[in-house]
Amino acid sequence: MNHFSYNQLLRFKNVCFDKVNEFADNNLYDENKRCIDERLLIIGSGLNGDMIVLDLDNLQIGYVFHDELWENDSISSREILICMNCSFGEFYNNSLTIDGYPVDGFQAERYLGLVK
Repeated sequence: MNHFSYNQLLRFKNVCFDKVNEFADNNLYDENKRCIDERLLIIGSGLNGDMIVLDLDNLQIGYVFHDELWENDSISSREILICMNCSFGEFYNNSLTIDGYPVDGFQAERYLGLVK
């Protein structure tokens, strides 16, 4: 993973981690800046474009709903964060080994039992 993570995306099943060299740019785009301002580092994206983030306060991975973030300037990124309750490594492993593991925020809500 670390050999290629600097110059190409790491795609696994239906999600991907961004190129490490693009983390700064991706986190400082006007539409995305609220995430890093709230200590959520964007590290990739799900199938529908929802952002995969690393919560810098607890080192847990989650999804942020991209459409809500981009369309509603008054919403906090933490209000639309679905925490997957796992580390970076656990998220990667779960994505590869658990059938039906969430690939976006909506699936994450259902997977975690947050919606019916």
